[in-house]
Amino acid sequence: MASRLLAREWLMVRDLVIGMAGSGGDGIVSAGESLIAACAIEGYHAMMTKSFGSQIRGGESSCRVRLATAPVLNPGGALDVAVILNWEDFARFGAELPVDRHTVVLYEEKTGVRPDALPLTVTPAEAFAVPFGDMARKATGNEKGKNSVVLGLLSGWFGIPRDAILAGLRKKFASKGEALVAANDAAFGLGVAFAEAHPLATPRAMALPTRGRPKMLVDGNDLCAAAAIFAGCDFFGGYPITPSTEIMQFFTREVWKYGGVVLQAEDEIAGIGAALGASFGGKKAMTATSGPGMSLKTEMFGLATIAELPLVIVNVQRGGPSTGMPTKSEQSDLFQAIFSAHGDVVRPVLAPTCVSDTFDVTVEAFNVAERYQTPVIVLSDQEIAQRKEVIDCIDTARFTLVERLRPTAAELAPYERFRSTPDGISPIAHPGMEGGSYLGAGIEHTAHGDPTANGRVHQAMNEKRHRKLAPLLERDDLFTVYGDPRAPLALVAWGSVAGVCREAVALAEARGLGVKLLVPHLLFPVNEAVYERFFAGIHAGLVVEQSYLGQLYRVLRMAVDVPVVVAPFCRSGANPFAAVEVLERLVAHARALANAHDPTEADGARP
Repeated sequence: MASRLLAREWLMVRDLVIGMAGSGGDGIVSAGESLIAACAIEGYHAMMTKSFGSQIRGGESSCRVRLATAPVLNPGGALDVAVILNWEDFARFGAELPVDRHTVVLYEEKTGVRPDALPLTVTPAEAFAVPFGDMARKATGNEKGKNSVVLGLLSGWFGIPRDAILAGLRKKFASKGEALVAANDAAFGLGVAFAEAHPLATPRAMALPTRGRPKMLVDGNDLCAAAAIFAGCDFFGGYPITPSTEIMQFFTREVWKYGGVVLQAEDEIAGIGAALGASFGGKKAMTATSGPGMSLKTEMFGLATIAELPLVIVNVQRGGPSTGMPTKSEQSDLFQAIFSAHGDVVRPVLAPTCVSDTFDVTVEAFNVAERYQTPVIVLSDQEIAQRKEVIDCIDTARFTLVERLRPTAAELAPYERFRSTPDGISPIAHPGMEGGSYLGAGIEHTAHGDPTANGRVHQAMNEKRHRKLAPLLERDDLFTVYGDPRAPLALVAWGSVAGVCREAVALAEARGLGVKLLVPHLLFPVNEAVYERFFAGIHAGLVVEQSYLGQLYRVLRMAVDVPVVVAPFCRSGANPFAAVEVLERLVAHARALANAHDPTEADGARP
């Protein structure tokens, strides 16, 4: 109560980034989930990312929670608060949990580290040795209550609403008995008491949020699966693989309510084979995987292309190559999505940029697959897929759902499944449709579906399969420009990095700099006209992406006359970008170009 009475003297905070790290059994992720759920109920905008070691059992775990009174676009940069239960575990996350001179550090007292001798590369604003374990044992009899102690500390030090957190804890433990509920209440209370007994040098509290429309707390994988079911997906065939498994789990829980089916196959190849078979049978079908699974599914992609069967494949990207870093986010599967095929294959590749537009992009993927009778790849990434966001409720009334073109009675007498048409799209039958039987094999075929090795027919079929996708190159709505379209400085970003760059544009506007950002949801085929309009007249630009090779930058250079003033800004996974860092790199690039053009020009003459 005392802290509430003194609230007027506190520094009001509108944006707070909290990072926590510990061992697998410390309840770090559980604490983060309780915190973001409570703040969502209170009306805050929030985002939570989580990261784990790649061990099957045990190991380090961490989470970042960003709370704000305004919408948040990314997990944020340096931490405002670092909660460290184990120094070795914290160190394993490196750049994912950056500490700077403004950070308040809370760490386990029994690690024996002095506040003036922290194993950090910078000196934080303040540091507190906290007896997390001792307080948890006092309240609950063991150390499993450390996460409740952490929540009490955060509430006490930073004014995060206590009632909402306690209500969430009580709901979480209600099924386990009153004794455990009371024990966790006590652990929370000890955390609050410790914070009040050890005040910050600069007391601060989260500003109260503005109540708005009802919101939902959801992660990208669940929203992807929900969107697929909404789009009419009847069949999911797949195999568990980090970090996409939650998509299949959501389907398993929910799709049967809508008459759908889930098949957990014996391997990745069988999973996509089953989904492709369901599509041949007339059903909207989907599979989901990550990079290694995509490698195994590649041959089936080719079958879907030549048989002209709709299919949605979600790749939740992780660090590669090979097994790589299963629990870390990366954007390095773009080459794989576009080029991993033998023969002349073009298949659409779409990408969401945040949790909320995962719904839009997934629905669009089904619409494209059904309209053009083609496999469509959705490139999500670990950060989007597994992070939780507080988002507005989805208005499903704004969507139009596309169904595949079915043959009329006249077209079934006789039926030519692969008949050449002006737009390349030929009606597709399914087994059981009278007169609609055809051979949907992987061998080249005639209009009837009969196998052929005739060069002229092969040429005509290649033209047909490519011609039908041409309308995608007129879809300007699959691209978004942020900032002033006439700005002299430009950014291009996709996937989860787009949120960082959107914040960089906002920073630029606050500083009076002219920066614009192009965010593509359609990565391939490349819409040359959109990029050429965007790049026209710019002084400097960056293509920002989380891949060592800068894969989108290289793809664009294959298809677009990218100005020489545009450069890649890329890095490997598990090394997040910060908005201010992106803006500073863009400004430095622009100055370097200006000075190279005119060495007499002062550094500040052009931003």
